Amino acid sequence: MNKFLSLLTSLVIFPYLDVSAQMTVTYAMDTPTFTLAHEDTDKYQTLDTCYLTITYRFKYKANEKDDSLSYDDLMDLQLGRKNNAFFSRNLRDLDIQNTKELKTTMQFETVPEEYIGFDILLNHGDSTMIVTNRIPYTSQVIEYTENTPLPEWKYNSDETATIMGYHCDVATCDYGGREWKVYYTNDIPLPYGPWKLNGVKALVLKAEDADRNFIFEAEGLTQNPQPIIRYDWNRKKMNKEDWKQFEQEMYKNAGAFVRNTGARIIIMDNSEQGFHRLNEDWSQYYNPLEK
Repeated sequence: MNKFLSLLTSLVIFPYLDVSAQMTVTYAMDTPTFTLAHEDTDKYQTLDTCYLTITYRFKYKANEKDDSLSYDDLMDLQLGRKNNAFFSRNLRDLDIQNTKELKTTMQFETVPEEYIGFDILLNHGDSTMIVTNRIPYTSQVIEYTENTPLPEWKYNSDETATIMGYHCDVATCDYGGREWKVYYTNDIPLPYGPWKLNGVKALVLKAEDADRNFIFEAEGLTQNPQPIIRYDWNRKKMNKEDWKQFEQEMYKNAGAFVRNTGARIIIMDNSEQGFHRLNEDWSQYYNPLEK
């Protein structure tokens, strides 16, 4: 997919989000899709230092017929004494790169559509979880706070696997409207896993839902201490249920949503129309991890 970007300073009015003084970007693409905007990484708070980082390959569907799970991203799970963090390593690295480039060349690389736009911060002290969601085509993020989920796990002693050289046992649970199977290793007795799949006897190295819409599989373990940080971004707080409703409407009415952000999208699909603006009745494929 080819995309062309031009930066234009303008005022964007969006009725649900605080995106005034937003930078408007013009996109040219073969097929319409949601794209995340750049977020500045210069300002942040250091909350903790991780003692272990687990990197997962996250594979998921690009559309309803995508049984091969053609979208993938790298997700880091940082484990600290006070906090855990879970986020897209690829997206964070690109944000850091783009922040530097914008200061020197005023150019930046477009965020690939498969990069995951949420991150999770788990607080061990009060057992709460902050989930931050980046909004396509804007620098706005929405976050909600919930008690740290602890799914009810059932353990299966009849199935095992070897992942990254570690012997793994199996556990299952129903969470977020999906049935999950995870592979955990007793060699690392830490009750954490990717996304919100915590509370298992030991570290989860692989997780997949029963319908095989999503697969997390560990590719690396790193013990080098790294800071656990929280960026100073333009955040809007919602409760979880309001966010889920907002997200669903955003995908269902994607064309109208993009219009309201002020982003300008030109479609180059070799149709009889030639180059044309995005149709406002466009809807984006919606398949959330948590229904």
